[in-house]
Amino acid sequence: MKNRSYIFLCFLVSVASTRIAHAAGPTPPDVKAAKMKAKNISAPTEKHIRLVKASAPDKAPAKPAKPRKVLVWGHVWTHQPNPYAEKALEILAQKTGAFKAVISDDPRLLLSDKLKQFDALVMNNIHEREPFLPDDFARLKDEQKAAAQKFDKAIKQSILEYVRSGKGVVGIHAATAACQSWPEYGDMMGAYYGGHIHQEVVIRPEDPKHPINACFGGKPFTIRDEIYIFREPYSRKKVHVIASLDLSRMEDPQKRPDKDYAVSWLRAYGKGRVFYTTLGHEPATYWNPVFLQHLLAGVQFAIGDLYYAAKLDQ
Repeated sequence: MKNRSYIFLCFLVSVASTRIAHAAGPTPPDVKAAKMKAKNISAPTEKHIRLVKASAPDKAPAKPAKPRKVLVWGHVWTHQPNPYAEKALEILAQKTGAFKAVISDDPRLLLSDKLKQFDALVMNNIHEREPFLPDDFARLKDEQKAAAQKFDKAIKQSILEYVRSGKGVVGIHAATAACQSWPEYGDMMGAYYGGHIHQEVVIRPEDPKHPINACFGGKPFTIRDEIYIFREPYSRKKVHVIASLDLSRMEDPQKRPDKDYAVSWLRAYGKGRVFYTTLGHEPATYWNPVFLQHLLAGVQFAIGDLYYAAKLDQ
């Protein structure tokens, strides 16, 4: 009887482990569509896609040193910009040949054995506080929760080691709103979300000669978008701000006593490279040619191609 009980217990553990393993994978298309509908998140229309294609540059700012592959990771239903960012990066990759874009929300791709195949990781507006835990985490049984937390911990460690080892990470807009209970992530990205404004703004290239800022042509750039106001660990001692709000051409939002409204920055993290921009909330931003050039250059910086071509040590 004891042997039968033991065998049955092993069976239950096996079933539970299988269910957890099955929970880790790409979201099925029907589930994704249902989640998008529930959150009122729309995918880009054919007209939008044509606008992105027409606005995307024909050529990358740097020639790839070798064939490149970039993982664009995020849950498409969590934030309205996500499906537009996915499509824009896919089009930038196809049109310029700068890299191959792999679009996925499969968390297994973030584990070290899979992540190492990519030259850069793009955090696509990931937005959630705990993006690597299952949606139904609170309803899981204790042993399932423990397994999910172990999986979550492995992903987080993998991402940090990936960038520290010399790879790159790109954060688009809401990437700094995510993972606010994971301080190492905020340190790596350079800041956490602390508020926002949503209006027409004027952006000043602080480092006009930097190749990521070539899109601005050394001039102020006006755009309507949602601009984040950053909190700790944001510090100009830790990040190289390359673009910020131009308060000489727009009213001070009165959100920071120091009037420091960073828009885009670079950061070294270990041997790796970080590019972040707060731009990318409005769908129309993804068919703005200046933004698309800025984003493409930022991805190439994270990959390492523009970084070495520019001979910059950030």
